[in-house]
Amino acid sequence: MDRAMALVRREFRAYLRRTEGRLAVFAALAAAGAVLFGLVGTTALRQRQAELDEAVDRRGALTSAALDVYRAFADADATSLDAVLVDQQRSPGLQQAFRDDVSHAVDALREAAVRDADGGSAELVRRMTELVPQYVQLVETGWTATRNQQPVGTSYLAQASFLVRGEILRSADELRGEQVKALTEAQRAASTQSWLTYLVGVLLLVVLFAAQRFLFHRTRRKVNPGLVLATALTLVPLIWLPAALLVAAHHVEESVVRWERVVAPLAEARKLGRSADGNEARILIYPAAGDIIALKADLGRIRALIEETKPITDAEPGPERERVDQAATALHAWIAADEALDPESPLPYPRTAALVTPPEGDVKSHAEQVDEHLTAAITGYTAGSVEATASARGVLGGLDVLFALLAGGAAIAAPAGLWPRIQEYYR
Repeated sequence: MDRAMALVRREFRAYLRRTEGRLAVFAALAAAGAVLFGLVGTTALRQRQAELDEAVDRRGALTSAALDVYRAFADADATSLDAVLVDQQRSPGLQQAFRDDVSHAVDALREAAVRDADGGSAELVRRMTELVPQYVQLVETGWTATRNQQPVGTSYLAQASFLVRGEILRSADELRGEQVKALTEAQRAASTQSWLTYLVGVLLLVVLFAAQRFLFHRTRRKVNPGLVLATALTLVPLIWLPAALLVAAHHVEESVVRWERVVAPLAEARKLGRSADGNEARILIYPAAGDIIALKADLGRIRALIEETKPITDAEPGPERERVDQAATALHAWIAADEALDPESPLPYPRTAALVTPPEGDVKSHAEQVDEHLTAAITGYTAGSVEATASARGVLGGLDVLFALLAGGAAIAAPAGLWPRIQEYYR
């Protein structure tokens, strides 16, 4: 048995030293290399397509839901306080607005729970959802006590405000930060070059070139159609794959820039705006030292955040840029109106109340105008970011199938081109 195996090995080594044996080895290496090239390239493309799908369908929706949760609860906080400062005719309307805000926040939490049922943000969503009934109960109890002229009503509203600011809004901001980070990481990962694919492709070209060179020296045939076709079928994806990923990277970077340099600052400005709106009401309901100074600091921070987006927004004229400009104008009017608030010489209560409560009729307060314009701008720029990510996904759409077909063609063409030359030695 050992002698037979030794004889087989000797014959096989002798076969590999002959021309037909060498050609068979080249055919096997070319076919295996082309199959490996196709597997690696197709896997890389499908992975990037999946990451972009994740960014568009899941992470983008979660980020928008997180923004909605924060805005809705911040708006509810400010509205719950305004409802006890206005007259009895206007209070029911603000109370209903509060309930609408809470309902919208719950819908956004439900959307986040569905999109990330088992993800890292599930605990944050669960925590906020569990706090909603307690928060609503505190506000409703505070309203009832205030309506009955019971001093304890202010305490209930203060507890509700501390709960929403200390727990719910903090969790909502953490959720937004997590999702924006995950979104940008997924986008950038999806547009990275596939260096392993390029390495396998180059090695395959080396095998094909060595086979053609060997064939020329042994048989004096200058061109082998199968090897030429296999080389072309390998070169095509090696050229257009990095080009496609570069185009996708451009779209992804456009999306990321919108998120990081426009949407994020505007969302932070809107967050501070809703907080400042609530701070104005607290000045009347349960004032504390430093309230007015903190309010003016928040308004100054909002102005700085809006200015921070100008290099990008000014370069893209359109309705979103107009909304940013309108928000800046409304903020300027808000700051000017609040100049009358002076911690050193407090205004009489009626004047302060008229200054910080929503105006009567359809006229919107400065805070509402800032919030409305910022929300419209955020919505527009978010849609633009999602569109850019979808464009990156579109660039890569279907390329995995084409890559597999080209690599499969190369795996067939190379052995097919060498097979007639191998057969010549058995005639």
